[in-house]
Amino acid sequence: MLTKNPSTILGTILVLFSGGVLYLVSQFSTAAEEFRALSPKFFPDFLGWVLLVLGTIIFVQGVRRPPALVFSDRPEKAAVVRAVLFVFLVGAYLYFLPALGFVVVTALFMLAAQFLLGEKHVILNILRTGVFVFLVNYLFSSLLRVPLPLGPWGF
Repeated sequence: MLTKNPSTILGTILVLFSGGVLYLVSQFSTAAEEFRALSPKFFPDFLGWVLLVLGTIIFVQGVRRPPALVFSDRPEKAAVVRAVLFVFLVGAYLYFLPALGFVVVTALFMLAAQFLLGEKHVILNILRTGVFVFLVNYLFSSLLRVPLPLGPWGF
């Protein structure tokens, strides 16, 4: 049985992943930087650095905790079913995104994902979903000028 601390493993994975993201972003073309205030490299570069910092924090927290089991002997059946359903939910999200548009599909995805993860407060789920979808749509469409898929209704 693997007895390292789960936080050290997760932190290591995040640090390695963020290193890969930062390396790939550094390979992007810099031609657009002359014409825009924010280059196309800004957002992925920012996310790479955030992942690096958060991964390091998780790793350090894991080092300070005593070793614990990473995996239990057998996962619960309900957790396995929810994980498989979540994978299918992500596949459905990607399939319907071009046809129905970002706003509708993301809202339905978030509501279903919160239900699968065990959140039972319907009103709170709807409020969270509405705020998140509005903010992400505004951020990408208006501020960053990144076109998101539009549905047949024009949003």
